[in-house]
Amino acid sequence: MAITSIELDAYKPKSSPYIIREKQHNKKDGTLAFKILPNGSKDAYFIYYIDGKEKLRKIGRYGKTKGLMSLKSIRDTYNTLSREYQGGVDIKEQALLKAATLEKEKKDIADAKLKKEMQGSFQQLVTLYLEYVELKLSKKHHNAMNKAFRLNLESFDRTKKASDVTKDDISNIINPITLRGSLIASNRMRSYLSAMFSWGLDFDDDVSINKTNIKFYITNNPVTSVKKPLKKEPPAERFLSKSEIYNFWLALDKNGMSIYRKNILRLMIAIGARVESLSMLKWSEIDWQERLITIPPARSKNGNHWVIPLGDIAYDILKNNPKTNDIFLFPAKNGEAIQEDTVGKATTRVCEQNSLEHFSPRDLRRTWKTISGMAGRDKSIRDKIQNHSDKDISSIHYDRYDYLKEKRAAIEVWNDYLKTIIEGVPAEEEEEEVNSLERFFI
Repeated sequence: MAITSIELDAYKPKSSPYIIREKQHNKKDGTLAFKILPNGSKDAYFIYYIDGKEKLRKIGRYGKTKGLMSLKSIRDTYNTLSREYQGGVDIKEQALLKAATLEKEKKDIADAKLKKEMQGSFQQLVTLYLEYVELKLSKKHHNAMNKAFRLNLESFDRTKKASDVTKDDISNIINPITLRGSLIASNRMRSYLSAMFSWGLDFDDDVSINKTNIKFYITNNPVTSVKKPLKKEPPAERFLSKSEIYNFWLALDKNGMSIYRKNILRLMIAIGARVESLSMLKWSEIDWQERLITIPPARSKNGNHWVIPLGDIAYDILKNNPKTNDIFLFPAKNGEAIQEDTVGKATTRVCEQNSLEHFSPRDLRRTWKTISGMAGRDKSIRDKIQNHSDKDISSIHYDRYDYLKEKRAAIEVWNDYLKTIIEGVPAEEEEEEVNSLERFFI
């Protein structure tokens, strides 16, 4: 028999809760029941059985005031639950599952919203990567990359999330550079973007570089599927002849550039080192007694210690270099090391003022490689002096003083050869042939 509202209202509370049930013709329908609480409240329940065990699923609280359920709405809910129960569903378990599903949906929405708020934009990726490059790699690399980004990203929507950048976006950045005919610049831009996204792939989980609350959620590098505009770049060929070395050395004597820049350029000719390694040279990196320079791995392109013996010319350049800074041999006015690009600009001015064919500091390293070959030094030992890595395993894990004796001997021969050049001693005009490929190993 169905309970009426008059009957339900007539039930009075007792000191303990008690339950009244409607009588059902079929147990498979489930039972509507009411629990009468000591405070007079009446809660409706759906009673059903799973594997012979009685279970209760609360429907709601009965009442005639706002916020409570009428007997009709309670019975409607009972009928719905009864149909579900007749279908073999565990009503209580299903309710818990629905609640868990709803809670998960709410959490997923909240997480997605938070992720969107924290997710880094393309511009943030650019900014953080440039900071990393300047701190961990080199100022030269940073300056070149910063300039390329400034010139070529002006029209790109940098507010776009970094993880949303596609292959087409990268193509749209690179194609205008290619259409200008600047194929090498296109290659460089592609390389910079690829390195940046590769770095971004590890950013979120790398606590050593991620000091922010930003996450990029980058799952792939969109640059890798974009083809290089120029498949193979032509090798650089410029190197100075012996007469050009003589004229340049002489021009440095007469030029008004700072003694520090002059000494960097002369050292490049004397020992074949890279401009970025020499411009940041520290007093602590010179062993005066052993006549050695040791460039640490942080400034060595292959990540190894770079030990360079000093011939008389290089040694005298360093000994006579004014010491106005306790850390750097070649300081700028702000006390930091001289910027590499200022050495390049100074070189250009010397060439213009002395009618010399233009070259860059990088060409001096190629010059050393080529002309020291003319002096009779074997290419393998020249490679070691210039810190080119051997690819075999035994050479990768090498003693930093490996081949020091051979390098000293080669530097001494080169020192004597260079001395004849800068003193203007007549020598055979450059008929000595060197394998032209050697000049490209810079």
